[in-house]
Amino acid sequence: MIRAVLDTNIFISALFWKGAPYDILQAGLEGRFTIVTSEDILMELEGRLKHKFHFPERDTNEFLEIIALNAYIVTPNHHMMVVRADPTDNKILECAIAGESHFVVSGDRHLLDLCEYGGVKIVNAHAFLSVV
Repeated sequence: MIRAVLDTNIFISALFWKGAPYDILQAGLEGRFTIVTSEDILMELEGRLKHKFHFPERDTNEFLEIIALNAYIVTPNHHMMVVRADPTDNKILECAIAGESHFVVSGDRHLLDLCEYGGVKIVNAHAFLSVV
């Protein structure tokens, strides 16, 4: 089965808007691929929802719980410094490698410009939809 790390921006887009990120999250929740994530990604998602989007705490917690219950959660065992322009993006690659993922799905140019890292393809939401 395909394993994919969804970047924080994909989760947020899926939550607030329809479109490719929403379709991807639905496909993952339906088991059409395995969502791979980490505590670091979930913590970043929580922070953005609460502080940037002022999403209610109860709704934030419910969304995170849905993801956690339907994802393979990994604990990366080493840190990387691949994305120097935005070091916070490295947590996505760390998760992908630790989770033996096939894809990273992101809207972040710093990641997308890599195209691939360590055998993991880095694609946007529309490209990933053609796979699942």
